[in-house]
Amino acid sequence: MKNRSHHGSGGPRGLDRLGWVARAEADLRALFERELAAPHAEVEARLCEDESRRRQGLPLFFPHILQEALNNLVAAGDIEKVQHPTRAGRTAELYVLATTGRGRRTAITAATRRKGLLYARFLHYSTLFGAAGESVVRDSLVDAAAHGYQSMSTHTPFGEVRKIGSAQLQGALDSGAWLMLMHPDTHLPLPAQAITIEVKNRRLHLYPRHDEVHQLLHKAAVVQDAHPELPVVPVLICRRAHSRLFWMAKDLGFLVHQTRRQFVTLPPKTEPRMLEELRNELALTDLTLVSREHPKRIEGLFTTTLPKQSRLAAARWKAVGSTLVKYYAELRDQRLKPWVRTSAVGQLRTAAELALDHAQVADPILEWALEDDDDPDQDF
Repeated sequence: MKNRSHHGSGGPRGLDRLGWVARAEADLRALFERELAAPHAEVEARLCEDESRRRQGLPLFFPHILQEALNNLVAAGDIEKVQHPTRAGRTAELYVLATTGRGRRTAITAATRRKGLLYARFLHYSTLFGAAGESVVRDSLVDAAAHGYQSMSTHTPFGEVRKIGSAQLQGALDSGAWLMLMHPDTHLPLPAQAITIEVKNRRLHLYPRHDEVHQLLHKAAVVQDAHPELPVVPVLICRRAHSRLFWMAKDLGFLVHQTRRQFVTLPPKTEPRMLEELRNELALTDLTLVSREHPKRIEGLFTTTLPKQSRLAAARWKAVGSTLVKYYAELRDQRLKPWVRTSAVGQLRTAAELALDHAQVADPILEWALEDDDDPDQDF
């Protein structure tokens, strides 16, 4: 197997998991000495996503490593986890530098109030994130229609899909499309492909263990079971995904597209500075406004990536991914305890290995499930 990075990128080489956690603890201490208070979203933005760190020779940590380091610092009393009430009646959860003297206490209190206010504002806007992400995907499909896409919905262009043929889905897909392509050699039309789409426009970095992933896979497997000859291509669109999820997608036959942007619409009469303050002070620089004046698209996924990869993905999904429906049915349950979820993903990987061998797939990856000693017992 190839040597793949499990814990982070950039920075010092040759670190094991404990080494990555120790380095993350040091960088977190430096962050809180400077910022004094920060919500989890800001911590991840600064230490997991800020590409300027690479240019400085500093590492970017994967979220499971950062979470373990945060847990350690809270347990040691270096950082406190607090629930900060705001004037708007909301509560913002923050990590705060432990108090170290009267003069520092005043600065920490001021930082906590400011970060609490900003994060409460972010949470208020977050109620609109889901609809914003789905609108970007649907508008992108409309623009890409000339490349062979046709809506599955009889009511709205590329809207929610609750049923495909005889397959009744447990929860609607965010979008669905029929993709009609021509054979590259004969130029004859190929059978229509069912593109099943879920959109997760969240701060969360998606891992193979997240229930959001398995909601899509379960729905797509149900469709494949009902229509064995139908080419089915599950597509997961998210803000950020861990590399393990891409490895899993390649093995099982689905596609992951990360936008690296969080699309947002704003309440009426919101001043532009309100969004800029979130970008600048919480480091949420990927917040991307979607409006009539500022339309956004991800059409490259539909005009370039899918036409190139969908046929191979559909074949792999039919032979491998669609045969594992019972595991998706368990893992899509949001109520699973973290340790149960970790075990279930391990069982899925074992079953996937057998399915890949049966399908005679050469060189599968199979490194996408967290091992027990990698899991800080957090449902990330």
